[in-house]
Amino acid sequence: MRTKKLIVTFILYSFFINIIPAQINNKQIIADEHSLELYNEGSWTALLKYGKEIIDMGEGFSLLKMRIGYAAFMLKNYSKSLKFYKEVYKEEPQNLDALYYCYLNNLYLNNTSAARFYGSKLAPKTKKEEKLKSIKISEIGLEYSFKHPSISERGNAQYALLSLITQLGYKLEFQQGVASFNQIINEPKFLFVNENTRIDINQKEYFAKLNFTPLANFNIIGGFHYVYTPFNNFEYNNTTVFGGLKYTMPNIHFQAIYHFANITEKKYNQYDFSITTNPLGNTNLYTISKGMVGDNAIFTQVIGGKIFKKTWIESNVTLGNYDIIIENDGLYLVNDIDTKKFKVGASIYTFLSNNLLMSLNYNFEQREKYQSNNIFNQQSATINLTWKN
Repeated sequence: MRTKKLIVTFILYSFFINIIPAQINNKQIIADEHSLELYNEGSWTALLKYGKEIIDMGEGFSLLKMRIGYAAFMLKNYSKSLKFYKEVYKEEPQNLDALYYCYLNNLYLNNTSAARFYGSKLAPKTKKEEKLKSIKISEIGLEYSFKHPSISERGNAQYALLSLITQLGYKLEFQQGVASFNQIINEPKFLFVNENTRIDINQKEYFAKLNFTPLANFNIIGGFHYVYTPFNNFEYNNTTVFGGLKYTMPNIHFQAIYHFANITEKKYNQYDFSITTNPLGNTNLYTISKGMVGDNAIFTQVIGGKIFKKTWIESNVTLGNYDIIIENDGLYLVNDIDTKKFKVGASIYTFLSNNLLMSLNYNFEQREKYQSNNIFNQQSATINLTWKN
């Protein structure tokens, strides 16, 4: 009897260690052969579907994931492609092909920090081919905005910005900007200001921001913004410091920033939370949802998409009452005596050449005049030229 049990046990043991692994290997061999066939045919949609079925069955392997990643890349779903190449690179850090496509997908998704993180690990020959350098000037921008209020008490305003982005290494980026804002206003309720029927605002600004990427999907942000505001017989030195974190997934990004400011001798705190999505796995369609909490709660929604080969359009709306707001990772510091009630706008971005990006923007605002219930409108037009290296 004991001998029979031993024989049965031996048979079952042999079955599990020999027959089942053989079946598993056979499944992977079949998956390898069929996925290679679809790959060679360029049947990218079919390969994606078949690969998903195999992975859902728990039979995924690195070469299959590489083929699925390439199929998604050819279908311009860079988020999905990145997902599979990241998995392979995590399993096989020596896989240079997976590394290269992690770099390339992030580049096409406009995730510059992550692209440079992966780019730092590429072979010297590949870096040279991709024109990757550790230290370089990556962007120079010039922006001009003209603002036209609908009431005579507020003169036309002009804003100009010169910005520079320098890469201080593959993981560290330094952005700077100098700006000016000019407007003449008439506000008799400012009894403490000399010549309050003609208040000449000639504002000067300096902005600096560091972006550190210790991990491919993680950024640490910190910066400083200084604004000098003369107000006839008054002068204000406004400052804000900020810090935040950004977490990036293949098709969704999360960001949180805290601003601490001293504006016209008033302490101001603002908390920003934003979510950016790429629903199609590329920049053909994207959304940015941002909540800002300062003196009041403010919400901004942006939707953009590609309309031509090198052209994108974008629409935005901002809801909430505010007279102070810090936007675009601390780059814009708006401090106004009038309360903003509503803002809506649209932008167009187009590459004039491989290195020169031009954007045009229009915004319409509803405002409430200082210490009154009078509502007026303001329209603004902005042009921006950015040289990218």
